Amino acid sequence: MKTDQLVEVLTYLRQTFPSIVRITSYARSKTIKQKSLDELTAIRQAGLDRVHLGLESGDDAVLEMIRKGATAEIHILGGRKAKAAGFQLSEYWMPGLGGKALWRAHATNTARVLNEIDPHYIRSRPFRPWEGTPMAEALAAGRFEMLGATEQLEELRLTMETLAVTGRVCFDHAGNYWRDPQGRLLFSHSYEGYKFPEEKQAVLDRIAEGLNRA
Repeated sequence: MKTDQLVEVLTYLRQTFPSIVRITSYARSKTIKQKSLDELTAIRQAGLDRVHLGLESGDDAVLEMIRKGATAEIHILGGRKAKAAGFQLSEYWMPGLGGKALWRAHATNTARVLNEIDPHYIRSRPFRPWEGTPMAEALAAGRFEMLGATEQLEELRLTMETLAVTGRVCFDHAGNYWRDPQGRLLFSHSYEGYKFPEEKQAVLDRIAEGLNRA
C-alpha cells in the first residue's frame, strides 16, 4: 500500500475502535528499506505498532537458494530502519534451512544479522519442506539434505552461542518440537519467550538437555 493510504486506514481503525491495544503487520525487509524514514514514522504514528519480518536466514547463500529476494545486508538495513521509525520488531528465522551443507554458515550468519539488528523479538520457525515447492523437489532429488533432530539442536546451539541481542527469543510454534530426557518440550511455547542476555544460559542449558537425550 502507498503510505498515505496505509495512514488513512490506520487512522480510521484507531478512531473507530478505540479499544484496540495493538496493530501488527507482516512486512518485507526490502519494502521497509525502500520507504523513507519519514514515511515509516508517519505509519507508526498513525497506529501501526509492530512489524513482523521474515528473515529466514542471515546467510546469503541460503537466501539465494530459497529465492528470498533479499540479501543479509537488506535485512539489516530494513530491520534497523523499522526500529528507527519506532516500530516494535519481530524477526523470524528458520532453524534447519541450510540443510546439512550450509548449517554452520546458516547458524553463524543468522546470529550475526540478528546481532546487527537487535530486534525486540526473534521467533523460531523450523524449516519444513512444503509439497510442490522447489525446496521439496530438491529434497526428493537429493540436492538438499534435511538435518536430523540432533543435528538441528547442534545448529541451534551454535546460533544461540553466537547471538548477542537484548530482546526476546521465542519458540512459540509447534514446530519447535525438541524434547529432553524426560520427554518434556525443551522450550516454552510462550509468546514472550526468553529474555536475552539474561536467559541465554537457560536456553543453552535446555539445548544441552536435549543433546543428552540423543
